[in-house]
Amino acid sequence: MGGRSHSVVLLMIRQFYKYLIYRLYTWAKNGPSNSTPIFNVIATLTFVHFAQLIVLGLLVLECLPFHVDLPSNIALYGGVSLILLLIVHYFLFYAKKQWASYEREFKDESPEASFIGKIYVLVYLIGSTLGSIPLMWLIAKIFH
Repeated sequence: MGGRSHSVVLLMIRQFYKYLIYRLYTWAKNGPSNSTPIFNVIATLTFVHFAQLIVLGLLVLECLPFHVDLPSNIALYGGVSLILLLIVHYFLFYAKKQWASYEREFKDESPEASFIGKIYVLVYLIGSTLGSIPLMWLIAKIFH
């Protein structure tokens, strides 16, 4: 039974990411600077995942049984990591044929479903980025 529930969770995550890409793409495409909607989506996902990875990395560092000194040029490593993550996101998430199918799948959603979907997307985006700041503070408080 555990394997089945694991599959259901993965399907739900996949469905949410399809909707997330659809929603970000339509916002970018219909927005004031619609010249690069694909880049806007990939950059947004990169930034959100980068924030999540920082929190996860800090949590892992705090749980280690030994102390790890971060390098003094951590900002340089962060910038390079962000660029590499952007490249990885391009290859992971951008598939024009798939994105077209996402538009077809979600374009006829009801106004109520659209409103709820927008709320989910905004909570995910805001919670993952702005929410990571207090989470980093909480990790520091707990472990120090």
